[in-house]
Amino acid sequence: MTRLPAPLPEDAVAEHVSKVARDGYTILHNAVDADFLDEIYREIDRLEQVRPGGDIPPAPFTGQVTRRWFDLLNDGDIWQDVAVHPWVMQVQQQVLGDGFLLSTMGTAVVGPGEVAQPIHVDDALYGFPRPHPTIVCNTMWAVSDFTEETGATRIIPSSHKWAEDPDFTGTYESIPAEMSPGSICMFVGSLYHGAGQNVSNGDRYGLTINYCSGAMRQQENLMLGISPQRMMSFSTELQDLIGFKMYGGAGHIFAQDPRTEMQRHFGEDDSDDPWLARRNDLHRDRTQPTS
Repeated sequence: MTRLPAPLPEDAVAEHVSKVARDGYTILHNAVDADFLDEIYREIDRLEQVRPGGDIPPAPFTGQVTRRWFDLLNDGDIWQDVAVHPWVMQVQQQVLGDGFLLSTMGTAVVGPGEVAQPIHVDDALYGFPRPHPTIVCNTMWAVSDFTEETGATRIIPSSHKWAEDPDFTGTYESIPAEMSPGSICMFVGSLYHGAGQNVSNGDRYGLTINYCSGAMRQQENLMLGISPQRMMSFSTELQDLIGFKMYGGAGHIFAQDPRTEMQRHFGEDDSDDPWLARRNDLHRDRTQPTS
């Protein structure tokens, strides 16, 4: 199993939470050890063989030479560890509050020659007027070096406090979130940001692991996108992040936590899983050339 780090001291957590409130982001340095990174590299290589080129076709916003795989909790078991990284959990609990949820998980492998992504925010889909309380807090994992040359995520510090949404055609003064491999940048969903231009000769390997308030709908429909049998094999912590636990009075089944009904109906055998066969069919449909 992947070795996850020991929890952060309380004063370190408080410092990261303060930076998020002030600047809209913080960086957790040395959050992932070399063995963990090697496992992630191997899993991405496996995904390249199983679903070549990623799960979405090239596009101006998501990238022309950027490979994005989603639906990761149906793939290697390592993604279960990624989702519940203890440092991230500690900071998210104070940024998003009790009952926060995993929203979506994906890769962001930015290829050489990729242009800069338009500056944007990640919580615009909810349609809340700005500025507003934090409802989304995302993480960008640096699996390889994040430098200005390789296309490190560009951010505009404190822009989460601005009253206007970003203009996709606008020009903003931004800084690269430069990180060594194994670091994690956490940033609120209302912070202006975008992937940088990769002018290097190699791929920039990153992960986008995103979370939202328990009162918000998740971007990825995890409760329907993962087979019940597979979900039952997850840790209690990960099950809660998916939606096994009520948020206040929301999300119940028969006025109780969904876990009660899930445990009553489903076992732990995920063999011959129809979810996985359907996912592979969808990938072929999406990525085959159109006439």
